[in-house]
Amino acid sequence: MNAITLAVRALLIGLLVASFSFAADSKPQSDGSELIARAALAQGIRQPSGKPFFLHMRIHAQGAVSKPMDGVYQELWISPDKWRREIAFPGFQQLEVGDVGSKWVSRNLEFRPGAAYLTAFALNVLETISVLSDETIKSLSQKNNKGGNLQCAELVFKNGAPSRTICFDASGAVASLEWQNRRFEYRDYGKFGDKVFPRSIRVFEDGFKVLDMAADDLAAPPAYKPDVFQHDGSARQMAPCERWPTTPSGKVPPHYPSDARASRQQGAVTLYVLVSPDGRVEQADVLESAAASLDRAAAEAVRQWTYPPVSCGTAPLETEIEVSVNFTLR
Repeated sequence: MNAITLAVRALLIGLLVASFSFAADSKPQSDGSELIARAALAQGIRQPSGKPFFLHMRIHAQGAVSKPMDGVYQELWISPDKWRREIAFPGFQQLEVGDVGSKWVSRNLEFRPGAAYLTAFALNVLETISVLSDETIKSLSQKNNKGGNLQCAELVFKNGAPSRTICFDASGAVASLEWQNRRFEYRDYGKFGDKVFPRSIRVFEDGFKVLDMAADDLAAPPAYKPDVFQHDGSARQMAPCERWPTTPSGKVPPHYPSDARASRQQGAVTLYVLVSPDGRVEQADVLESAAASLDRAAAEAVRQWTYPPVSCGTAPLETEIEVSVNFTLR
């Protein structure tokens, strides 16, 4: 067998292997995309063609707050540019009013507490069921669940880092979403027109339940006055969507303070972060402390981070996010 024949054979084998690899990689991508698209269609109560609704939910927070507390979430939705959302916990009130390509946010604090963040994020998962621009679907799997088997899609960032895992029940609705140390569970779905919505939402951190949300009502809106969609002069204009906690485009590693290292202090610092329209960090407030010097080091580093723009709204606007910085002695 001459050298040319060997080269041709090697080329054909390479093409066959590449073709098989492409087919194997593309199947999870296509099947997973189909699962996600079906869930988005079934659960998209806030789509432009959606029916107006009023939603009232009771919230019980524990673990993520200093002591257990109860709160309320209410939403009056007429169209993508005309809605009103309220979140209230003891000592905290927030009002969001939808506008064309943006929202106006009023609250009695300069930051958003963790329980309010988790409430908004848990609902935002259902509002934006999609594959992000920097994600890809790595694999599909079956997962046993008390209510039956779940189909799960594992997503990774394009650099190969883990992103999240979304599981769907037999009807195609989202049953759970896992991201880092958090798990969001959606159960007891009911019908609203031709859409479905979970009556129960639970959030877990490190396996412990920290938030329990129960829908009392999802129905046609009651009579309302047009001025309920007006915002006051103190409201802040922000991007209409939640910022998914993606990897910063520019990240400065935090310095481990010498006094903290000497006293063997370690732990996670959770920060409330306000991001400017061009991706710079404008504000970083400590929500959960590890130690005073670790808190300062985390905030100093995060204030130098930059983030990619969000893909919602008609113009770049401010967004907010929670960031966790871990200090571990090795």
